[in-house]
Amino acid sequence: MPPRILVVDDEPAVTDLIEAVLVGEGYTVAIARDGAQGLMLARDWNPDLVLMDVRLPAVDGGTVIRKLKGEAATADIPIIAMSAGSNIRQQSGDLAVADGALAKPFDIEALLAQVAFNLARRQPVADDA
Repeated sequence: MPPRILVVDDEPAVTDLIEAVLVGEGYTVAIARDGAQGLMLARDWNPDLVLMDVRLPAVDGGTVIRKLKGEAATADIPIIAMSAGSNIRQQSGDLAVADGALAKPFDIEALLAQVAFNLARRQPVADDA
């Protein structure tokens, strides 16, 4: 079963690009357009990784990241925070809770590298015993 990635971003151009790239790499992708929907999908769909825009309408991404990391059922899901480059340094509190960060606009190779790295970290280590 391919890894499941939840993309939470309110910009359709961004989500369309990310979805096309990730699906092309063999991942299964779900899209949430706001923080509340992202929180619900993360809880119900149980993705292997979340790409979270920090600046979202209503419930912001930082709040969603803290909630997901604070709940036992979702705490181990890697979350990569995304934000405009000029904003990302100002949001160090939100980013400290996330597993990774990408400044927008981002390079596709950087996106894929972050996704692969964080998915690999989550894989259970095989027990040789």
